[in-house]
Amino acid sequence: ETVYAWLRYLIGLASGALAILASLQSHQEHGVAGIAQKVSWAALGLGILLGALRAYGEVWTAREIVRRLVAERKRQSTSGDTNVLPIIAAAPRILIWCEWACYGSLILAVISLVVFALTRC
Repeated sequence: ETVYAWLRYLIGLASGALAILASLQSHQEHGVAGIAQKVSWAALGLGILLGALRAYGEVWTAREIVRRLVAERKRQSTSGDTNVLPIIAAAPRILIWCEWACYGSLILAVISLVVFALTRC
């Protein structure tokens, strides 16, 4: 699904940005620049974690569909019913929440990186 492809892309970008920022740090920043730097690192890390949890929803949904399909086939075989019921599974709400929290965290990271760049001069 395109949502999961988009999340994997964002997680890759955030991971790369965090790795580059961590490797380029030459000295400890102070004041607003230091706070913005730490907030951006924390927000990037949190965004990566939340995005990975949401991406797990792809696996969870597929597993849940298979589980429900097996249960439906067992029900059909024991009852002799030939009606085919639709099998639908959506990701749990917590995983949906993780997606929106991931976006918020990455937006916070971008804002704090801009503040860091502007106050560092």
